[in-house]
Amino acid sequence: MNRSKLRQWWIQFLRPKGAYDEIDPGIKPLVDAMNATGVIKTIASCQGHASYGMPPYVYFNSTVEVAGLIERQLRKSKIDSAISFGGDWTIQGMFDEHCELRFILYSPFYHERSETLFAPIEFTLYRRTIAKDLLSLVDQVDKAVLPDVRE
Repeated sequence: MNRSKLRQWWIQFLRPKGAYDEIDPGIKPLVDAMNATGVIKTIASCQGHASYGMPPYVYFNSTVEVAGLIERQLRKSKIDSAISFGGDWTIQGMFDEHCELRFILYSPFYHERSETLFAPIEFTLYRRTIAKDLLSLVDQVDKAVLPDVRE
């Protein structure tokens, strides 16, 4: 069985089933901070789950300018070494099923690791680092968006 089929089987049969209208507690502060800006509307999110190697992300709606402000702040913090993330975080734009531009805040490192056979083990080991990243992202979003919104 290849990795892709094994992962699909794992997700379909072994992952915990829950309500999708509940926000994962580990990512709730970030989702709340993004929505509180008034210029971002979150659509979906995940704190990451070790049991089936799901990486953390926030899928959201905003303007290109707002998404750019967040991306710029993430890059600035990395260059200034102002913050140390477990995995680099970035914003990526994509079109949804209605051909409307949406954005995802995610870590390519964690996403890449989620594709490995050992993802559940790795995400168990990364849990504290991911939690720290998610809390640090709250500050990064505030620094990026709130000064611009207040003007």
